[in-house]
Amino acid sequence: MDTTLLSALDTDGRDKFESAMNALQGDVSAAAARLSVDPRLRLEYSKRIKEMSVDLRAKANAGVISWDKAAREAQETRNLIMEMVRSRSTPLGRAMAERIKSEGKTLNELVAKKAKALFGPQANFNNLSEVQKNQIYAGIVESAGKSNPQVNMKMMQLSRVGRGLIVLSIAISVYEIYAADDKVSESGRQIAINGAGIAGAAAGGAMAGLMCGPGAPVCVLIGGFVGGALAAWEMGRLWN
Repeated sequence: MDTTLLSALDTDGRDKFESAMNALQGDVSAAAARLSVDPRLRLEYSKRIKEMSVDLRAKANAGVISWDKAAREAQETRNLIMEMVRSRSTPLGRAMAERIKSEGKTLNELVAKKAKALFGPQANFNNLSEVQKNQIYAGIVESAGKSNPQVNMKMMQLSRVGRGLIVLSIAISVYEIYAADDKVSESGRQIAINGAGIAGAAAGGAMAGLMCGPGAPVCVLIGGFVGGALAAWEMGRLWN
């Protein structure tokens, strides 16, 4: 094949990739900003999108994948994330919300239920180790994702860095879906647990948490929930 044509195709594919990555970064950042997502979680999005960009660019430069394939993965990841973070305004978001809400009245009750299912009827979530808590968070996130064939199929097709972005998005979507339904007054919030934070950093009380009224079996912070699910995924305990 003409080398001039090959060069033109390569340049076209590279341009598509850069455009797709810019769309991924811009659209996801804008969507996250509109949600009640803690700034540190938005930074986690940015960090993982950058990792994805570096990973796909390196593979394309090395000839492991084509620039067109790199662009397609960026575009597919962007489309799937936007379907999820828009929550109930999309068919996928509505289906996820229905599936999640069918499992528990509140996220805190679902967490308590999963604790007993995984660690026995006498299990007290508050007394579990961070690793055990992360297993519970990961189980909820995996269940939410696997209940949607579109999400589950893409998780099998995307690169590892792309899958990390999807895990992050599902975890935030689970939180958003519950938070939309479990509104209580600010004075009713009780932050009882400081869970594992993003990338292993402790999640401070300033991080937005799920609303926990008196009598809630547990009280889960958004940072602990999302960070715990990511930690479990990084350790290979999610979507094997």
